[in-house]
Amino acid sequence: MFNRLLIARTDRLGDVLLTTPVSRVLREAFPQAHVAWLVQSYTAPLLEHNPDVDQVLVDPGGPVDSLIARLRQERFDAAVVAHPRGRVAWALWRAGIPLRIGPASKVYSLLFNRRIWQHRSEGKKHEADYNLDLLAPLGIPFQRAETRFVLIPDEKAWARQFLESMRITFRKPVVCLHPGSGGSSDRWPLSHFMELGDQLQEAGYDVVVTGGPGENYQNIMIDQMRRIPVFVAAGSVSIRQLASILSSANLMVSNSTGPLHIAVAQGVPTVAVYSSIPACHPIRWGPYPSYVEGDGRHAVFMPSDGDVSSVSADEVFKECRRLLGVIPAKAGVENWIPANSMRE
Repeated sequence: MFNRLLIARTDRLGDVLLTTPVSRVLREAFPQAHVAWLVQSYTAPLLEHNPDVDQVLVDPGGPVDSLIARLRQERFDAAVVAHPRGRVAWALWRAGIPLRIGPASKVYSLLFNRRIWQHRSEGKKHEADYNLDLLAPLGIPFQRAETRFVLIPDEKAWARQFLESMRITFRKPVVCLHPGSGGSSDRWPLSHFMELGDQLQEAGYDVVVTGGPGENYQNIMIDQMRRIPVFVAAGSVSIRQLASILSSANLMVSNSTGPLHIAVAQGVPTVAVYSSIPACHPIRWGPYPSYVEGDGRHAVFMPSDGDVSSVSADEVFKECRRLLGVIPAKAGVENWIPANSMRE
């Protein structure tokens, strides 16, 4: 029996969200256990109000001794390291955590005393599945669970008021376009997003364009689009406010990026364009668990030639209409790519 458990994931938004199924499975297996997370400060808000999370620790950076002291103070029974880094592996070992579980692919994996062989860069399975595999040393058989990002009613009410103040009436379906990728993958060209935005608005949808820090496309889009959408200025809202805005949408279109997984966790259908490079492949990073289970709730485009610009705005528009219920599912089924195939 484990009383105090730690999940360590000190990288980016989408990575943390794709590790939340680990919390859900741990809560089910050990309902009385205290489940804590170790994350970076900017991803900590993703875990607020999550019933599967009892505590969030933030790695302050700087000298590792302060992190070691904090972990030792918490007296964890076991730690699951979903994103191995030498700093974290060293801190867990020095803190004397009895059971330290992590991937076996790094030199510093020797600091884990339960190692699972994984070669994630090969992209042979989904990132969330890789994370869940790490629970085997705790006696937990593999089982999938949905990602979780919990918004409270006040946050959703704020998003509605915010969008209404920007002329969104909610009398028409709302489609969010997120042209950035945070540098994590190849990007579908901005020109394609602009063409799609015009098509959606001309078909009677409201369009909201979102962006992260450094992803400000507003001036270019205003100059070149036939119809001007609503813009949420890049970096002007918090992560939780962005999630609230996305939760208000009927559909999101994006690249492979953290906000895509935020939308998925809010139950919003998505259309995304992916690179076919193994490390960026939707087999590893697609909407979870929808993509690996092939249920068709989300749509993925992945050109076999690796050129994301070869995916046309017309193709994506057609799939948007399918997911919004305007045309039958059969008309867009060729664009849904099961986990074991590619669109030629």
